[in-house]
Amino acid sequence: MTLIIQKSNSAFYRPANDSVTVPLREQFSEISEFYSTLFHELTHSTGHPSRLNRLKGGIHKASEKYSREELVAEIGAAACLSRLGIECKETEENSAAYLKSWARFLKSDTKAFIVAAGKAEKAINMIFED
Repeated sequence: MTLIIQKSNSAFYRPANDSVTVPLREQFSEISEFYSTLFHELTHSTGHPSRLNRLKGGIHKASEKYSREELVAEIGAAACLSRLGIECKETEENSAAYLKSWARFLKSDTKAFIVAAGKAEKAINMIFED
């Protein structure tokens, strides 16, 4: 089970101890932005080797594998918000911009979003225990 820590000014998933760190809810102007961040990191946590095993062998920043994992996590977060009915204009705009920023690393792969969406769906099912 993933440990969730609220104490940092940054958000990240640490596979070594299977923990998600997110800023305090009070640091967000909209509660949906907090949950977007939380679900993004929780989606990463489903890639742990004991779960869906997307993070096998580690992921190094600025790599193609890292870019693909960021697409999965952001699509997963956006879908979680939608499923709960808590998305808002700000989270939709932030997600679109974030996805666009990572997609530029995968221009040669026309299927990257479809593959990422499929992996995100599996992650969402795990998060919600479907």
